[in-house]
Amino acid sequence: METGASSTPPPQLQQWIGREGVSDWHVVTQQMVDDYAHLSGDGEGEWVHLDPVRAAQEPAYGGTIVQGFFQVAHLVKLCGQAMRTQQTIDINYALNYGFDRLRFVRPMPVGSRFRARVRMAGLSQRPGGYLLKQEVLLELEDGRPTLVADWIFFVNPRALAGHEAADHAPA
Repeated sequence: METGASSTPPPQLQQWIGREGVSDWHVVTQQMVDDYAHLSGDGEGEWVHLDPVRAAQEPAYGGTIVQGFFQVAHLVKLCGQAMRTQQTIDINYALNYGFDRLRFVRPMPVGSRFRARVRMAGLSQRPGGYLLKQEVLLELEDGRPTLVADWIFFVNPRALAGHEAADHAPA
């Protein structure tokens, strides 16, 4: 906590710490991988993402794999699904602050089912609001993660509108 700030974050945020949610299952198709490569340039010219025949012949992969940053792009939707029952805030006042840690721990095969698992891990006060840390991962149907990250959001007290946010606004 910062000096001179309110000593206790709002209960609406404190109650989140330790909570976990999971998203619906999702599948990335080869067409989606191809489209993402064309749009972003991520994977262009890389057979591991775009050539299913060659990738199937390579023992390291057994087929094409989803680009790492395409997996990251799925976090917005899937983490939102995972935390849909936890939300007591106006997401227009919860801004993406970035990642403290982001790792691609194993390939995600194209066509495999995966989902997000999100746990609210920490809360710290900052001028004008709070930093809320989420531990997120994308996991395959067998439970193995492909991506793990610590994702941080800056939460403005206005996000708690209707929840007595003004009483807990930091100085």
